[in-house]
Amino acid sequence: MKQILKFKKEGLKGLHFFTENLNYPIVVASYDKWEEQQLAYLASGFGAKNFTTTSLCRWCVSHHVQYQIVYPINIKDIFENPFKYINFLILKRRLKKLALL
Repeated sequence: MKQILKFKKEGLKGLHFFTENLNYPIVVASYDKWEEQQLAYLASGFGAKNFTTTSLCRWCVSHHVQYQIVYPINIKDIFENPFKYINFLILKRRLKKLALL
């Protein structure tokens, strides 16, 4: 079985799933009390604010919190919805550039 989430297990305090109104679901990991507090704050305002997948990933990058976009890719999905796959690749490229800044 293929492992989808690739967070390190040592010291993992919790996983927070964000799926509502996002193009791609996001899982955020917390490893200490500070990260738990930040994610509790994010979760409390998540429904009230208009987060997108991009803005949520940027929030994670700016707060130095580990995240993962959950979008298992297989050939069938690419052919059924190529536009979503292309947008996913664009998003990953933009986030990679942001992480390098």
